[in-house]
Amino acid sequence: MKKIALMLMMVILSGCASHAEIKMATVTKVHDPVYENKTLNYEVLYSQPKPGVFSGGEQLALVPLEQAELSVASASTLKELPKLIFSQLPVSVKHLAENPDFILKLEIIAHDKKGPAYAEHEFAKSLGKGLLTLGLGSQEYNIIADFDVKYYLIQNGKEIFTKEFKVKDEVDHEKGSFDSLNTLKEFTSQMLEKHLILTLHDFFTEAAVYVKA
Repeated sequence: MKKIALMLMMVILSGCASHAEIKMATVTKVHDPVYENKTLNYEVLYSQPKPGVFSGGEQLALVPLEQAELSVASASTLKELPKLIFSQLPVSVKHLAENPDFILKLEIIAHDKKGPAYAEHEFAKSLGKGLLTLGLGSQEYNIIADFDVKYYLIQNGKEIFTKEFKVKDEVDHEKGSFDSLNTLKEFTSQMLEKHLILTLHDFFTEAAVYVKA
């Protein structure tokens, strides 16, 4: 009977994982007459510590994102960056590649080689839980955002407004035995999206004062 109870307990523990609770921002898109029916293109410069198993200390230079040396994790997280940017443009602003009304330039400096938002495995906690559950317990992670971002709004070839944000945030996450690796990617993407929503909303709100008709 005791063996059955122990087995049931281990099964429950193996499937009982508390996923990260990332509180997404509830701000509405910026709606200001100065942006009405305008067009915008964007540029992204990116820097992170050099990727590699035995590296991570050397901060690489800011370069266009498509030329940046990325780790597998940072490439996965940044894959959806254009979509995230477009989703936060002010109301009625459209993307236009050539001769747009505005250019939005982003300088993103990630402080970890896994990217601006990433999952950090907590080995000691996971090992302790694994010993208690005979390896069936959930794996412990932190979902972390750790990056600086500087936005520039350019109109008629001139920088009219710039603002820098330092982002530091983390939440606990448990990856259950039946969770796929994709769940980690989902939560890191959500963490990045959360802070792009907050910072771009702040930036476009303040930049509106400097837009010329």
